[in-house]
This record gives sequence, C-alpha cells and structure tokens, in this order.
Amino acid sequence: MDNNQIAFDFALHTNRNLFITGKAGTGKTTFLHRLKEASGKQMAVVAPTGVAAINAGGTTIHSFFQLPLSPFFPTPEGKKDLIAKARMRSQRRRILQELELLVIDEISMVRADLLDAIDHTLRYYRYRPNEPFGGVQVIFIGDMFQLSPVVKDDEWELLSQFYPSPYFFHSLVIAQRPPVYIEFEKIYRQTNADFIRILNEVRNDSLCAESLQALERRYDPSFVPPEEDNYITLTTHNYKADLINSEELAKIKGKTYIFDAEIEGAYPEKSFPTEQRLELKIGAKVMFLKNDTEMPRRFFNGKIGVVDTIDDDRITVRCGEDELIDVEPAVWEDIRYTADPSTKQIEEKVAGRFKQYPLRLAWAITIHKSQGLTFDKAVIDAGQAFAPGQVYVALSRCRSLEGVVLLSKIHPESIHTNRRIVEYGNLKQSGGLLEKQLDESRKNYRLDLLLSVFDFSFVLSLSDRLVTKIREAQKSFNEETGTYVESLRKELGEIQAVAVKFQTQLRFIFRQEPVDEAYLLARLEASEAFFSPKLRHLEDALRHSPAVTDSRAHAEEYNEAVQDIFSELMLKKHLLARLKEDASIDAYFDAKNRFKLPDFKVNAYAAAKTTKSDLSFPELYYLLAEERNKICEPLDLPIYMVAASKTLYEMAEYLPQNEDELLQISGFGPAKVEKYGSAFLSVIGQYCEKHHLESRMAKKESSSKKKKTEKTKKPKGGSGRITLEMYLSGRTIQEIATERKLAVSTVGTHLAKFVETGELRASDLVPEERLKLAEKRLASLRPGDSLYHALKDDFSTIEIMMIVASRKTN
Repeated sequence: MDNNQIAFDFALHTNRNLFITGKAGTGKTTFLHRLKEASGKQMAVVAPTGVAAINAGGTTIHSFFQLPLSPFFPTPEGKKDLIAKARMRSQRRRILQELELLVIDEISMVRADLLDAIDHTLRYYRYRPNEPFGGVQVIFIGDMFQLSPVVKDDEWELLSQFYPSPYFFHSLVIAQRPPVYIEFEKIYRQTNADFIRILNEVRNDSLCAESLQALERRYDPSFVPPEEDNYITLTTHNYKADLINSEELAKIKGKTYIFDAEIEGAYPEKSFPTEQRLELKIGAKVMFLKNDTEMPRRFFNGKIGVVDTIDDDRITVRCGEDELIDVEPAVWEDIRYTADPSTKQIEEKVAGRFKQYPLRLAWAITIHKSQGLTFDKAVIDAGQAFAPGQVYVALSRCRSLEGVVLLSKIHPESIHTNRRIVEYGNLKQSGGLLEKQLDESRKNYRLDLLLSVFDFSFVLSLSDRLVTKIREAQKSFNEETGTYVESLRKELGEIQAVAVKFQTQLRFIFRQEPVDEAYLLARLEASEAFFSPKLRHLEDALRHSPAVTDSRAHAEEYNEAVQDIFSELMLKKHLLARLKEDASIDAYFDAKNRFKLPDFKVNAYAAAKTTKSDLSFPELYYLLAEERNKICEPLDLPIYMVAASKTLYEMAEYLPQNEDELLQISGFGPAKVEKYGSAFLSVIGQYCEKHHLESRMAKKESSSKKKKTEKTKKPKGGSGRITLEMYLSGRTIQEIATERKLAVSTVGTHLAKFVETGELRASDLVPEERLKLAEKRLASLRPGDSLYHALKDDFSTIEIMMIVASRKTN
C-alpha cells in the first residue's frame, strides 16, 4: 500500500492526527479534494491566508476560530485574553462542538503560537481541557521546505521565550501529541530523474557540485523570452510582477478590453483570486487560474497561452499552434461553516461569490503566488531577496530543468534550509510501520466511537453549567426552576454512573483478539434496552420545562442550554438504536449523518407563557399578558418595564378595580400607573363585568400580613433586588437613594448589575443619544486606555456605570 492510500485510510478510519507532506507535485492537493468527497466526519478546511483558503475550498484560520491577529502567548493570562477577545457567538460555538475533523492546509506558513491558539480555543469551547485540540482529529498538509511562517523581530523576541522556532511542529500541542508523519513520495509533476534529484538536493540543503553546475548552466541574465514561447517570469515581489505585466501589455497595440468581476455577498478583497478589473488585449499572455471542469480537461491551473480573440463577452486563448480554448467566466466561492441544530451536521455555506474569467496576465507572477502551480517554461528573477524555501518553490514549479532560465545566480548559501526542518523530517516512518500503526489505530478508533456513545460527561457538564446559572440568577426565575434543573442533573449523573460500567465491558471485549462480534452486538442490544427508556424519560422531562423568567437574556441562555442537552441525548438515543445491529465505523457515521433532531421547543421567557397553573382566573392572566405584550412589542421594551410576571399574577388573582388598588399591586408605582394603569384596568373591568366578579384586594392584604408574620429573615443579596423593584415602580435614582438612605453611587452599582444580566438596558437609564455619543468617544480608544478617563469630562458617574455594564454584555 502506498503512502497516499495509507494517509487516506488513517484520515477516514482513525482519529489520529496526521502530518501529510511531500515534495512539490506529489498529490497533496488531490488528497485533500478526495478526502472532502469521501469523509463522513464533520469536517472543516482552513488555511493561513485568504487565497490559500479559497484554493483549498475552505476559510481562513483567523475567521473560522475568531482569533485576533496579535501573537498568542501560552500562559494563563494569554489564554484568558484569547477567549475574551474571541466573542464567540452561539452558532460558532456549536460548529466547534460538532467538529470531528479539521484540515489545516499550507501548514508550513502556520506559526507555532497560532496552532496553540487553535488548540486552546477548541479545548475551551468543546469543554475538553485535557485533550489536544479538544478531541478533534487534525490533519496538517504542507511542505515545510516551502514558504515559512512570517514573524516580526519584535514578536519573535517575546515568542522565543516559549518556542524553539516559529514552525508549527514546535508548538506546545504538537509536543504533547505528535501527529503521524506521512510523506507522499511519488512525483507527478516532474519525470526527469536528474531534475528530481536536483530538486531533492535543493530541498534538503545538500546541493552537490554537479547539481550546482547544472543550475549555473541555466543562468542567463540577458535572456529575453521569445514572443512565441510561453515563458512566465517568477519574481520575489508583487510590484515587480505588476510592473512587468503592465509594461508588456502596453507594448501591444490595439483595443484594451475591460472585464469587471461580479461579486455577490461577502467576499473579502484580500481573498480575490484574480483581478477585480481584468484588462486584456488580443495578443496578451495569460495564465489559467482554475482547472477545467469539462472532460477531457482543456486547461489546468497554471497553463499559459495567448489571447487569440475577444468577441463580445467571449475570450479565446491559443495554447500552441492548433489548440484554441473558449474561456467562460468562472466562479470562486468564499466558504463559511454553519451547524444545523436539527441534524447536528456541519454544513458549508457560501458567504460570497467572485465571478470573473479565470485568467491573469502571465508575463510575470510572484514566487509566493506560484505555489501550487505548474509551468512548462519559467524565467526566475529572484535577485538577492530569496526567503527560506523560495528557491525550492520557484524551481519546483517547472516540469523540467530545460524549461528553467535563471536571471540571477543561485548561491549555495541562499538554499540554506533550517536545520530544525531537516531534523523534523527525520521523524517520518517506513510504509511497513505505518501500516502496522494503521491497523492498531483503526481498532482503537472503533472502540473510541462506541465509548463516546456511552459517555455522558459532556451532557453532564452542560447540566452543571445550567444548574450554576440558575443558582446565580435564582431570583429571576420561578421557584420550580431550581428544583427542576437539579433533578435533571441528578438523573444524568445516575445514567453516567451506569454508562461508565458499560464502557468497562466494551474495553474488555476489544482486548480480545479477534473481537467477538456476536457478543459485542448482544451487549449493545442489551444496553439499548436499558438506556433508551431512561433517555425517553429525560426527553419527556425536557419537553415539559417549568422554567419562567422575566429576563430575556436569562431566558435565551436557559433555552440554549436545554436545547443543547436535548440534542445530545436524542443523538445518543438514535445511535443506540442503530449500533445494536451494526457496530462498524462506517455504520456509526452513516447513522450519525442520518440523524434528524425531533421537533422540540422550549421558551422560558415569561412573555411567551400564556397562563399560570395555580391562578383562580387563568384566562384573565392570559388577557393581561396579551395586553402587556401589545404595549412592549412596538416599543421593544423588556416586559418587566411594563408588568413583570408577578405583577400579572397579582392583577389576575386580586382583580384591582381602580388606580388606588392598582398601586397596591407589586411592581406598580405612580409613574407606571399613570403610563399603563388604564389599559390594564380596562381589561380587568371587562373581565369582571362579564363574569360578575368584584375586587379581591382584601384577600391580598390578608396574604401580605400573613407573609410578614412568617418572614424571619431578609433574603441574602436582596438589597440590589429591592433597588430594582423600586426603580421599576417609577422612582428615580435620587428618590431611591433618599428613601433607602443609600449613596447615589450605591444605587447606581445595584442597577448596573441588572444591566449586565439583561434585566435592564443601558438605554433605560441613559438616553440613546448619550449612549451613541459615548460609543463615538470610545471608538478611538486604544488597548490599555482608561474608559473612565475617556468619558469623565462629559458624562456623569451613573452614566459611566451603565455604559461600562452594557459593554460587558456585548
């Protein structure tokens, strides 16, 4: 079995991390495209630059992981700072949690600290802090002898405290778990044995005198490419290539044709695959920028020709004497990834499209942009500006040494290869050892997949966080919520305890050689009979969530947490039902990819609740809630600003008939009664008239007296809540401070906390125009600058408190 097939089997049938490398032209890009078509794993492809990402059919590393452009320092402070800057949205978190396979293309350009940043991000958002890359399989593709990572001197001065070199293999995560090193050896681009030998010597920094002489014979500083030959000049800088192309185009007499690209959606300019405005003339030398999609293929990425005709919007390119190719516009897509919550599948979404003729002027191109291309004839104009790997990249673009012309001499010292790359290359293994590792890894992976079905630790961690959130915000939720989430957590803990025992059985079964397949299926069938009823019981419990809160922010957090728990449990239930019949790796992924989440809705937000079970008049509660929502929705007001759940409950239970009685209802002060009182009294009055009811406020007074006698202790942390209720009743901050004998700043601190939790908005306390002014002032704030000093001259202390609190919620 050749190394290409071994790598493919490792990728599909194991969870081992891989470093796939090989000389230029050995099929690394072909491997990636083949893997994308064949893998059943939830997969994402990333690359260090926009153009590399487009070519790989993926997205950039920084975009996918929401990473800052600054260096990452692998310290506790650096890790906290990384997460703080990420601002990861729930959709992005879900993608990372569903991810099973990450491919990083052009790994030679990825710095060690960037890889450690990826590692920490995955560990954090997948809640697997002790597993490299959070348990995601990672495949690194690239040739370390080609383009190197870019690192500024001042950055390296700091990073060198943590890393021996900037190369990815010196990252801390690779040191913890090195990938399987697989080198593709068969070269498809070059066929001449002497040229392949020279390229290998350049690559390995072992150029012998004979090979150096062969290269020197290709040196011709006065060479001018004949017009009839399809030479392309490779240079070190963009400006040189652009200058050559523009000068050569200007020499051609005749009409200039301009073709503007069509851009749809979000397509970043730095990722444009060719010119947005393409200028051509008949006779211009051009290069194809895509492989032909027709069969047989007429052109490939890097093929060179001459514009023969331009008729309306049709371009014909001549390649050789008799080969005419009609060129049509091509489409490049900017890929973004999303996670479908109903199937738990990662899907590629097209964020933008770039439509343009797949051509560019081809008198010259930079060595950097030539990576991945193939040329029959090339003039290499590198001067003295060779960066590490550029000699090899430039030479290896060509099919033969005879097609190479050197305008500048290649000195042996310019071929210098970093010794660390050579040392790392010595880690590659023979095909025999790789095949042995493959067999062992395939068996271990199958066991890992089955163990994962019986691993409820992730769901437990979700429930732990939910319990913690409810405890922190218990006053915002109804009393049943705390008991309910604690009960869920307990039941999940009991299931996990049994699942751990079954995992032990699985490990025992897989220690046997060979695995007793009949016994394995029997145990899986027994496990399904035990776990499925318990999962159905949890499903029913989740569907009947009793949680209610007046805070939209808390409701959204709760809803998302319960949805995530439900999704994980339903997937396990689905897999248990399928794997009892076939426990192979392929069957696992087939079942997982066929999963469809059952319909499920949960909404703890009080505005979505229509009744209360213990009310004497639930229909009135519904009518009052409807009236409250009618007031809130047009103004986009939080519901507690008009009438919180407790307020609705008391109005529906005690039936106040006038403003004096309404003032005795919780949450109503003079200001609120004046604003909204008549609307609610009208609803109550109509209901009472229809059902021949009278005020029941006497019952409320009796209930209040009873509660006062029963009250023994002021609830912990209640001072801030009292401030909030007084503010919601219509009192000003100054009135609250006077009445409660508190400093104004203390009242401000109380209210700022509720801005942070989402129970208040900053705009409830600070006019919108003042908030906009503050944002303008803070837009130019640099890291480390004091927000307080930027605002103190024009904003009050209370205003600054609310602005700071609101920024913490963003």
